[in-house]
Amino acid sequence: MASVVANGSAIATSPRWTFTMLTIPSRVEYLGRLLQSLAVLPTGQPFEVVIVYNSATDEEPMAVEQRIRAMAPSLPVRVYINSTDPTIGGGRRVQLSVCRTPLVAFIDDDLTLHGDVLRAIEDTLRTRPVGIVGLPSYEEDTDTRFKPRDSTPHVDVDGIRYMPVQGMLVAGYRRLFSDIGGFNPRRQFWGEWTEFNLRMWRHGFPTGYVLDRGFLRHWHKAPESPTRNMSGREQHVLWGLMCTALEYDAVSINEATDAFWRLAQDRYLQYSFGEQPSPKMLLASVLELMPRLSREFPAIHAFADDAKRHPFHFKPFEPLDEAQVRTVIAHAEHAVAPYRASLFDDDDVAPLPQKRTGWLRRIGKAMFARGVQSQVRA
Repeated sequence: MASVVANGSAIATSPRWTFTMLTIPSRVEYLGRLLQSLAVLPTGQPFEVVIVYNSATDEEPMAVEQRIRAMAPSLPVRVYINSTDPTIGGGRRVQLSVCRTPLVAFIDDDLTLHGDVLRAIEDTLRTRPVGIVGLPSYEEDTDTRFKPRDSTPHVDVDGIRYMPVQGMLVAGYRRLFSDIGGFNPRRQFWGEWTEFNLRMWRHGFPTGYVLDRGFLRHWHKAPESPTRNMSGREQHVLWGLMCTALEYDAVSINEATDAFWRLAQDRYLQYSFGEQPSPKMLLASVLELMPRLSREFPAIHAFADDAKRHPFHFKPFEPLDEAQVRTVIAHAEHAVAPYRASLFDDDDVAPLPQKRTGWLRRIGKAMFARGVQSQVRA
């Protein structure tokens, strides 16, 4: 079956990439900009484009799809209507479940793509054992970088800035994203990428940015941002913080959890409740969330039990040093091999990690050598 590359020409190669976006009716104008930037992306390989229209609508699904396709007619766009659970987390789960290529890039609908984006991501996945790749973003059409911020804890190793990739563009292996559990059902409107990155690190797959090839522009005036101007964001943020503390054993305040509690107090509660949130407002919000917490607690407890079995036990927002990062990189060198195979065609040779000879193979070699020696003596 023919697929389409960015310039609209048809070729008979199955795509290995999906660019997927979550959008709502009030942000379709911004989605159009993104699709147009994707249509002129310099790439010689096919890809799919999946839009999840994250809203109940009286429009016929085909009409919605035709309207979105008309924004960039050269792109192979598929549109899905998510009216069952039109939260951000619910939309992310639809995005992952309908992806049919081995590689996927989640892109926010208020961005545009610039430079050699696809090759930058793919080269990084080929040569670095990472679970998630991100690209730098800039504020609108300025030279002011939006993410990653230099003030956010990070470790630079071999051209990669290792740190959580906080949305914007999140690229990696579809099967790995599913294998670590997909998107947390308790992150509805805030914090889904924060928790997802933490879980990726705890499973032994580092995440980070490639800063010198390809970039994004963030058009931050888009409406209904869950962190800037969405109604009800106070409780969304508070709920995400409460779940994170319970799921990852970060309730006690100690050296390992200090970064979590400091950021909760100094950043997240301030930008959701205001610079000086009043104790009574916080207490009222906590009490309003208690019935929900009671309903969700069995699932939270089960999640926390599973998290205890992760190979690594980093805490939320815990700043990692270079030694810790290199330890995770070494673990991922072997663990990423089954996923990385999707980056190589049949006539390519995927790099194999260096492994010690297994005990069964050592016994086999010894028996074979002994048999050869016996034949020689005979």
